[in-house]
Amino acid sequence: MTHMTLRSFSYILATLSVLASCSSDPSQTALIKQTFSKTTTLEPGTAFLTARNSGAPTYVAGLQNKENAYTLFVRQTVNAKGEETWISPDHLSLGMKDGVIIATRGFGNDIYAADVDGTLQALQSGAENIITEHFITPLSGSSQVERLAFRCKVTHQSRELVPLSKRYTADTDLFYETCRNGQVKFQNLFWVERETRKIVQSRQWISEETGELALRLVVE
Repeated sequence: MTHMTLRSFSYILATLSVLASCSSDPSQTALIKQTFSKTTTLEPGTAFLTARNSGAPTYVAGLQNKENAYTLFVRQTVNAKGEETWISPDHLSLGMKDGVIIATRGFGNDIYAADVDGTLQALQSGAENIITEHFITPLSGSSQVERLAFRCKVTHQSRELVPLSKRYTADTDLFYETCRNGQVKFQNLFWVERETRKIVQSRQWISEETGELALRLVVE
């Protein structure tokens, strides 16, 4: 996949300034340093601008294993099941459910679909340790659809402050979701706001080839 890029808007420059500030948590600091960097120019599409200008929720996002690979995602649609479509100015898209990725398009080695209900229930419960399952169906060029089942452990790690803007810092619980099957192992990180139980920051695995996508909610 080529580097993700975005237009150098004033609103994102302000956001990047806040996100570049240091965190007391080493894992959080690494996420910020690896995710956010300088911008280059790209003309966003009409759908992205329409959603953004309407005040739709927005994430800053970056791939952890690619230098300068970052973008914005704005929420475009929500269906009756609460499944959301998020789009970027560089023609990428995410399917999300309450902050957890259920599909990707345009990254290469994408997720066709995912069942994350077990993960969401574990995060909402706020318990220290929960064993659950996470199902992912990769998007492949073949006609065969392979659904991968992972056994996961969701563990509460710590209480963390996540600065979402100059005016607002979220008080969150940091959870690790460690998943494995016979061949693959991955770990997701979720920062869940204690008051609202909303995921305001995360680092989520897409595939072995694509790696992890870091997401942080933008509050202006």
